[in-house]
Amino acid sequence: MAYLLIKSLHVVLVLFWVSGMVVQAFVLAAADKLPGPALPQELARLRLLRKWERMLTTPAMVGALASGVYLATSAEWFGSVWLSVKLALVLGLAAVHGMQAGRLRRLAEAAGDAGEVGRGRLLPVVLTAPVLIVLLVVVKPF
Repeated sequence: MAYLLIKSLHVVLVLFWVSGMVVQAFVLAAADKLPGPALPQELARLRLLRKWERMLTTPAMVGALASGVYLATSAEWFGSVWLSVKLALVLGLAAVHGMQAGRLRRLAEAAGDAGEVGRGRLLPVVLTAPVLIVLLVVVKPF
């Protein structure tokens, strides 16, 4: 029973984490297209997204990682090749989350001047990594 509750919690936390990352990726991609500094309305939205990232997306990531370790330990999956590949993808996704959070912070601090914060194209990674992770979990190909 506890395993199923933790598994459900894990799925919910992953959904919050990945959806927050997708929103961040779209906002950062849109910020790259700004012709100049952001308007006050845009800066307010950036600050709101930063607050959302600190209050929900990052804690969801930490909770998803912790519950995932619990699930893998409980089911004795450590040592499985599919889990090793999944963990590599998850750690890569966590690294992308850190890059996006830092870029979002720099963008808000630079008053929305996207030219000074770098132009990373992380949206494809944010969209494909979760799909690959789900496929690995469901299919367990190796």
